[in-house]
Amino acid sequence: MARLAFLLAHSTEAPDRAVTVLAMALATQRAGHEVVLWLTGEGVRLGVVHVAETLREPGPLGAAEMVAALVAGGAPLLCERRSFEVREFEADALRPGAAVAEPERLAALLADGFQAVTP
Repeated sequence: MARLAFLLAHSTEAPDRAVTVLAMALATQRAGHEVVLWLTGEGVRLGVVHVAETLREPGPLGAAEMVAALVAGGAPLLCERRSFEVREFEADALRPGAAVAEPERLAALLADGFQAVTP
């Protein structure tokens, strides 16, 4: 079983990129691998309630459904603190399964055997 940390730096400004990473992460999780989503830059918006629901890319599942499926399958949504705070989000805006995390958390995941995926 692989352990993969998908680094996602896009959301509403590049929905096709965000949806592509979500689809890759979900396919990986459904194949039985451990997945973490590290949300940075504009990607932190996907850790906030109601943002994924605004992405309208074609596909069998919408962004909100993919995010919900990933979380239901055990994938945490880790919002990089600086990116989250620069966008002036508050902790009560986080969607279920999302948390604000320091960069050291990503470093710890990588040191623990996760491989970074930066599509």
